Amino acid sequence: MTILFGCGLVLISCQEEEQEIIDPTIDNTIPQNSRLAGLMRNIVTHDGSYDDVVDGGNCFSINLPYTIILNTQPTIIDSIEDYNQFSSSDDIEIQFPIKITTANHVVETIENKNDLNALANTCEIQDEDIECVDFVYPFVFATFDSGNNILGTTEVFHDAQVFGFMGSLNENTVVSINYPIQLLLSNGEFLEVAHNTDLLSGIEAFEQSCEENDG
Repeated sequence: MTILFGCGLVLISCQEEEQEIIDPTIDNTIPQNSRLAGLMRNIVTHDGSYDDVVDGGNCFSINLPYTIILNTQPTIIDSIEDYNQFSSSDDIEIQFPIKITTANHVVETIENKNDLNALANTCEIQDEDIECVDFVYPFVFATFDSGNNILGTTEVFHDAQVFGFMGSLNENTVVSINYPIQLLLSNGEFLEVAHNTDLLSGIEAFEQSCEENDG
């Protein structure tokens, strides 16, 4: 009887220890409809504004490399820096088909100019993506699914993975970040954050600190 009682105490102790280590704490969870969750999604939304001089749509970008006719000359675009060579007076003709990446990181094939223009017309003039703040990878999310009582962790390495992870959460899933993590600011500085309040205030302080390309 003493042995059984002792085993029971060990089991309870192990369960409590696992709960403390893995289960997101109440004050550090990220509700899916919270301002913090929304700002995080805006950070990892794909920014398609850097090539607007060619495609005219800030909610997607053309995947590199691809070819254009620039003032009658075939030109291969294979780096973001190539867009610095264009001016508003240039005659630019895209050579289709092309692949694009949308704001939600989906890759699509565009066959012609009409389809590209139709997609560009669906973009908002001022999109919600945050270009002045980036996450420094990798970092880890901790999750608890109350529907099946499963604790877990997910390590993320890039924006597309975070976007997909946050979009896949169901209403039963509680999620938090394993702090500390770092943010990369538009001025090249790093900001270390250790709690949700730090993360929220950090994003809000710098979300409009750079000149965005929309509009």
